[in-house]
Order: sequence, then structure tokens, then C-alpha cells
Amino acid sequence: MSEQTAAAAETTATAASTGSAEPQAPDASRTPVSPSRSLWRNRDFLLLWGGEAASLTGAGMTSVLLPLIAVNLLDASASWMGVIAAATWLPWLVVGLPIGAWVDGRSPRAVMIGANAVSLLAYASVPVAALLGALSLQQLVVVALTVGTGTIAFRSAYVKLLVRVVPEPDRGFANSLLFGTENAANTAGPGLGGLVGQLFGPVKGMLGEVVGLAVSLVCLIFIRPQPAPEATTREPLWAGVRSGLRLVFGDRRLRFFVVQGAAANFGLIGQQAILVLWLSRDLGLDSAVIGVVFAIGSIGGIVGALAAPWLGRVLGNARGISIVLTLAGLMLPLLAFARPGPMLWVVVSANAVAVGGIVAANVLRRTWVQSYVPERMLARQSTSAQLVNFAGMPLAAVLAGALAEQWGPAPVIFVMGLVVLVANAASWLQPWLRRRELPRPDAPPLPLGA
Repeated sequence: MSEQTAAAAETTATAASTGSAEPQAPDASRTPVSPSRSLWRNRDFLLLWGGEAASLTGAGMTSVLLPLIAVNLLDASASWMGVIAAATWLPWLVVGLPIGAWVDGRSPRAVMIGANAVSLLAYASVPVAALLGALSLQQLVVVALTVGTGTIAFRSAYVKLLVRVVPEPDRGFANSLLFGTENAANTAGPGLGGLVGQLFGPVKGMLGEVVGLAVSLVCLIFIRPQPAPEATTREPLWAGVRSGLRLVFGDRRLRFFVVQGAAANFGLIGQQAILVLWLSRDLGLDSAVIGVVFAIGSIGGIVGALAAPWLGRVLGNARGISIVLTLAGLMLPLLAFARPGPMLWVVVSANAVAVGGIVAANVLRRTWVQSYVPERMLARQSTSAQLVNFAGMPLAAVLAGALAEQWGPAPVIFVMGLVVLVANAASWLQPWLRRRELPRPDAPPLPLGA
């Protein structure tokens, strides 16, 4: 699954970020999605949902607080900000493929518990080091690398656990709720992070993510998922890596989503890497206002997530993806024209539209992927796709930081927005994305060169 990150909030691909010629279950993305009573009575889904809400609220706070620690306490340059942002995504390139193959042979719940525990300890090290007077930019890079690695394992297992705890007819609505909650957390989290950072300091504010991860851990411990629908066999590690790559790159539909997502995320991460620096130093906004800027973008994500099932019914999932991604791409270059005063809020509102379009596309695409790919292959499919989807992110972050040192942040933000526009508009070049619906899961795969 190749998901685009939200332009004004840290998403853990999202999300982002898929065929098989084997017989599949009916395509849930074609089924009209409505709130299912069974979903509200699904104890395991409610625990998963609640844990994610707590963890993601903390992550939303951290998306503002960690850069503020680097900028305000450690006097980070634009280049250092780029390095810290790159460190979050670099593990996808180094260990993403083997982690995906490894996760497919193990209990997704156990993997997620372990990944959360590691991330919790990494984040807790920041206030501890600050208390001891030993906090440094190098430590922030190590924390970003550690959390990035834990995120790979968590997200690879997450898609498998969701399939096990949510029946197929409910998955479209479940994905809508999860994406909506993610963006609600990104709305409350950055605003809360900015407020806490102003009142108590950004280091103490980092404890919010520690608490969120602890709540998520408890929820995961009490989940009792259904067993795998088919016997789980543990392939040799590198054989599993190869099968995941064949799955993703042997089908033209999946290959396009991967390449298109990688190009779009290059521009999105380029913008995000220098966004806090620009808002803080160039526009002179305090941490509370920066939190509000991020929160407004996330409100667009909430609307996009909740509207996605309706868009799928009205436009079809294929045409809906093309339309909302193009709309998002048109909005993102406008970020470069933000100025203190009324123009700031006009541009921030346009950015909210962009985030909403990206999130709506991600909901539609993820629901399709979950029925298109066999459950036993979901983790390695995810990491194989994300390897390409995230490949350019470290380079984008470092390049954006270096260019911002030479040109200033605004021109870089504009150019990176144009990159997203071109990548998203490329959807219209695919005949199957101009139609109403994405291909059914039992359709034959489109081979390389087709």
C-alpha cells in the first residue's frame, strides 16, 4: 500500500502507503459502507481504536515538540532539521524489507507490543537526558532512528491485526474511523503540544507521547484476535523478501501506486522538514500558533477520512482517488505564500483541503488493498511497497534543509508542492484510474510492461 503522508502533520504512513492472481474474497471497497452495529460491538476493534487514539495524540504533540526542542533548546540549523527528519524514514531503506518478511511469520499483536515498548523507551530518554544535562542533537537523531524502526514493525503488523479483528464488510468503515481518529489526534495533538510547550517547555511535553504509548500497550495486551485464516508458514527470511517484491512489482496497478506515492511523498516530506523552522523563524509565530496551524490541517484530514466512504459510493474508488489527489496537489504550492495576518489563514485553509484529499485517497486505497492482497502476504507487501514509497524521504528532507539554507524556506516549499502536484496528477494517465472502480481482487494481474 502506497500512502501519502499528510502535508501538515506527521503521519505514520501513513501511511501510506499491492495484486495477486490467487482467488480472493469479494472486494470490500465495492460494498456500500455504513456504520455497522457489529463494529461497535467488536471489543478487539474498540481496544485497537482506543489505543491508537491515545498513541497518536501523543505523536501529534511530538510532531511539534521534537522540532521545537531541536530549534529552541539546541539551536539546530536547517541542515540539522533535515537530518532529524530524514532519520525517521531512513530505517525503511535499511531494514524495511527484512522486517516485513519477519513480521509475516509472527503474531501481529506481539510484534506491535514489542515495537511500542521500544518506542516508549526511546521517547522517554529525551526528558531523562535533559534532566541530566546531556541532551544533544545527536541523541534526537538516534531517537528518530529508533522510533522509525519500531514504526516499521508496528505498521507492518498493524494491517494484519486489523484484518484479523475486523470482518471484511466492516473494513471500509473501520478504516474511515481509524484515519479520522488519526487526524483528530493530529488536530488535538499539535495544538496541545504547542500549548504544553509554551506553558511547561517542550521537554516535559514529550511525556505526553510516553503516556500515549503506555495506553496503547495496555490496549494491545487485552486484544484477543482471531487466528490466521490459513496456516502461517515461516519462509526463509530472504525468500520472504523476494516474494514480497514480486507481489508488489509484478502488477502494474500496484507498481503505479508505489511509484506515484514515492514521488508525492518526496515533495511532502521536503515541505514538512522545514515547515516548523519557517513558521518559527521566518514568520515569527510562537509555538501555540504553530500548533493551531498544524491542527487546522488535521481538521481537513478528519473531514477527508469521514467523507471517503461517501466519495467511494458517489465517485467510485478509482475516480475518487484521482480527483481528490489532484485537488490536494493544487493546494500544496500555496503554502509558500503564507504571511503573518489574514493571508496566513487563507493558505492554512487551502492546506487543510490538501490534507483532506490525501487522507480520503488513503482510506479508499487501503480498503481496496486489504481485500486485494492475501492476509499472509500483507506485512511484506506493505514493507516492499513502502521501501520505494519512502525511499526518497531521507533525501527529500536533507535536500530541503540544504536548499533552504541557500534560497530560504519559501521557494523550497513552493517547488516541493509542485512535485506533489505533478505526481498526483499522473493518476489521470492510468486508464484504470479514470474509471469508476479499481479492479476487482480476482482480476488477473497486469504484468510488467502491460
